[in-house]
Amino acid sequence: MRPWLALSLGLALAATGCREQSGGPRPVPLEHAAYVWRQGWDAGATASLAGRAWPAGLTELNVLVGECGLGPAGRRVHPPWSALRATGKALSLSVRIGTRQALGGPAEPDLSEGLALLRQGWESARAAGVSVAAVQVDFDCPSRLLGAYADRIAAAKRAWPEVRLTVTTLPTWLKEPGFARLVAAADGWTLQLHGTQRPNLAKPAPLFDESQALGWIEQAEALGRPFRVALPTYAYLACYSATGAYLGVRAENAELPKGTARTQALPADPAQVIGLLRRLEERRHALVDGVDWFRLPFPGDRQNWTMAGWSQVIARRGMAHACSPELRVDGALVDVAVVNPTDQPLPVPAVELAWPGARALGADATADWVAASGPEAVTFRPHPLAGFLAPGERRVVGWARLAEPHPVEVRVGGE
Repeated sequence: MRPWLALSLGLALAATGCREQSGGPRPVPLEHAAYVWRQGWDAGATASLAGRAWPAGLTELNVLVGECGLGPAGRRVHPPWSALRATGKALSLSVRIGTRQALGGPAEPDLSEGLALLRQGWESARAAGVSVAAVQVDFDCPSRLLGAYADRIAAAKRAWPEVRLTVTTLPTWLKEPGFARLVAAADGWTLQLHGTQRPNLAKPAPLFDESQALGWIEQAEALGRPFRVALPTYAYLACYSATGAYLGVRAENAELPKGTARTQALPADPAQVIGLLRRLEERRHALVDGVDWFRLPFPGDRQNWTMAGWSQVIARRGMAHACSPELRVDGALVDVAVVNPTDQPLPVPAVELAWPGARALGADATADWVAASGPEAVTFRPHPLAGFLAPGERRVVGWARLAEPHPVEVRVGGE
């Protein structure tokens, strides 16, 4: 066969293959895993693992076993291995490594403390009779050190050949020279698609954006290596000073950072997440072989989806997304509350009471709202420090007293 004919035939076959690859459904369903991101375990959290209605397709739990570099000292986590094993899910382990001790000095990045915590967790799991599917390093490495990070991962694999060692990665790394080395050094990698931008009060950015995430996925696919993506189930509250300076985020049950004068709700939008899941059903995204969800819901979570809501999203079904008002009228006294009847945390909404043709004697709000009264209405706007209504939560908003009994209208948010 003449060379030019062979080349032409090869190009034709390649083009046909590309068309087949880009059309139709993915060859195998996405696998689903969940991060079990608990710094401490109590009896209630342990007991809640039993008898759960797990989402269809969830096969693995990735359990936090330690953190370091985030404060003055590292912290080992002691998960309830028997309860986790009883779930019937495959179990992987994670360590979170901050930059506090990892950077600076001749060994940077120094991952020794984090890798030691990871090995201790692995040994503890093995001693409890738990089979560990993989171990994962979660380290926000500066881009300039990705090559050195790759060397540390390769060395860890040589020293620990019996484990499957994976890493989490950030979209900002995708075009960096050391990124290909890092994912080649690891046995697998997860691309984080949520919470990737520093919150900014002047230029608000969502916690997760479908179109942006799809663009990052397409960049990652250019490497030609299978990978997983991390998607959110949670909500954060970004905190700012009186001058608008970013101070940090509040997660579950945490205190507001000192000096917080204003907050900004950053929830994961289920509709955006479902949109991406539907795109990943296409054959062209077959290199994405799984989703790692951050994080597994527990009873009492205030800033996370419920198990039922999370299951709906995995099944590509939407969630309700609006609060409902509750109005109680006792003669001329009117009390109003709001209820979050959904399976997701919702930002504290504005509420308006109106009484056209009547007169009010007074009105006031509870701590999470500020009342702005007019002649025939009062608007309860969220307090600058207001956060979220947890799934199923009811909260009193305020009251108004009219000069005489009169019909009252109530509106929530943009209704």
